[in-house]
Amino acid sequence: MKAWQIFTHSVRQVFGNLTDALRISGLLYIVQMMIVVAMGVTSGDVMQINPAKMLLVVAVALVFSLWIAVAWHRFVLRGEGGTSLLPPFHGPEALRYLGRSLLIGLVIAAVAAVLGMAIMPLGLMLAGPLLGAMIGSLLLMVPVFMVMLRLSIPLPAIAMGESIGFNEGWKATYGETGVFFGLALLLAVFSILLGVPESLFRPDSIPALLWTLTSGWVQMMVGVSILTTLYGHYIEKRPLV
Repeated sequence: MKAWQIFTHSVRQVFGNLTDALRISGLLYIVQMMIVVAMGVTSGDVMQINPAKMLLVVAVALVFSLWIAVAWHRFVLRGEGGTSLLPPFHGPEALRYLGRSLLIGLVIAAVAAVLGMAIMPLGLMLAGPLLGAMIGSLLLMVPVFMVMLRLSIPLPAIAMGESIGFNEGWKATYGETGVFFGLALLLAVFSILLGVPESLFRPDSIPALLWTLTSGWVQMMVGVSILTTLYGHYIEKRPLV
């Protein structure tokens, strides 16, 4: 099943190159999380946070996430990276990456809003509050992830200073709806399972915080790696090995 191959290839991309993954993302991610914790964003009382502090947290998270994503794409696809704990910052590429991501985000938000109004009430009605919410989330995440993944295929090209349009990525994956359904399902289940251990801890406890930070890093790196794998396979015609 190609969806499983893409998913496992992406996971191996991170954990098979764990030293490089930590070198490229570790320091940036730790600093980002230190700022998040210092501002109290993980305390659960987000509404009480000063808007200026929240804006700072969002700005830092955005810049650092773009920095990591661009550096990881370039490392995997072009072998760039060096030995520094702070990867090179490719400003123009990161800015274009941001612009394209915002456009994708608008499309995804619209799709999620329309589907959410229909799916979530249905899930709650059929299966009750807890199970219904989980089923509803899964039913919502799969189609949203399918659209997101296909639209996001050009992002690794942008990270490398190249340019392909949404239509090129869409055409390259024509006829692969089943693959993207399977991949979206795997990614949705993966995301839900990563969140389960956190519910076992008291929300304001150290174990809960540590799991949130660890699972956040894993989800970020696997997500970026899936886009890298999709671009490498469908655009550069690399085999899934």
